[in-house]
Amino acid sequence: MNPFEIVREQIDLLEVAQEYTEMQRSGRAHVGHCPHPDHEDKNPSFYVYPDRRFHCYGCGFHGDVTDLWAVVNGVEPGMKAALKVAREYGIEIPDADPEAQRLAEERRRRETEYLGEAEKAHRALVLAPGVAEWWEQRGFGEDLRQRFLLGACEGAAVIPFWNRGRVHGLIRRRLEGEPKYLLPRTEDLLAGHRPLFVPGSVREGMFLVEGYVDALALVALGYAAAAVGGTRASPEQIDELRRLPDPIYILPDADQEGEVAARRWAEELYPKALVCPSTYEKEAEENED
Repeated sequence: MNPFEIVREQIDLLEVAQEYTEMQRSGRAHVGHCPHPDHEDKNPSFYVYPDRRFHCYGCGFHGDVTDLWAVVNGVEPGMKAALKVAREYGIEIPDADPEAQRLAEERRRRETEYLGEAEKAHRALVLAPGVAEWWEQRGFGEDLRQRFLLGACEGAAVIPFWNRGRVHGLIRRRLEGEPKYLLPRTEDLLAGHRPLFVPGSVREGMFLVEGYVDALALVALGYAAAAVGGTRASPEQIDELRRLPDPIYILPDADQEGEVAARRWAEELYPKALVCPSTYEKEAEENED
């Protein structure tokens, strides 16, 4: 992990936020007055989410623990800020050569750009009532659309490609026609490959599903979830799954392809993954009887 990731994983964002503003639980998040020195936040609009990110819906201030600490302490956000906050909280950062630090800062710059694009698409929902209604019909009301920055672009629904609180690109979901999903090009993804879609926090007992909207729905209900984005998990995604806490519960789609994919993933991840019975499997057993 680079210094930004180490700081994000080892320093509790909520605890840092509480040093500067009083926070109260609001569903799965915490909310308080925005601590940005240039924002006089009369109505609490600063949210801290379980996936180690924050967002102020009043002034647009957003980011992770490095961004928060840097702004409230008058430090320029970036590598120097990450190293300073690590020292302040007693986090040891392994020495990295200048090129590795440059690459880490470049990746962080692109993450910020993708997050900005996600916010722009989210704001565009007010101009796309058909897409907003599509989200509503799937159980994603205004609060959830705001939480996940769900949006619209050119008549398609937009989903930020979330992975551990960072946006790796934008996913477009067509409301009509095929293919349903338009994904970022591999070369445009931060990791150089398609990672798991992880729209919430990482913890024990995560559910693994095929679809992005399914993962969003599970996280909205309070579960931890990840999505492959289809029935084919890449070697990089399998490696990422192996690094997740045990156990993993696989929820297959209710069709034959979903069943086959789920069993293949369970074999590759054995013994840490368990397959949950699907509607398709239950119907097949009933037909046999």
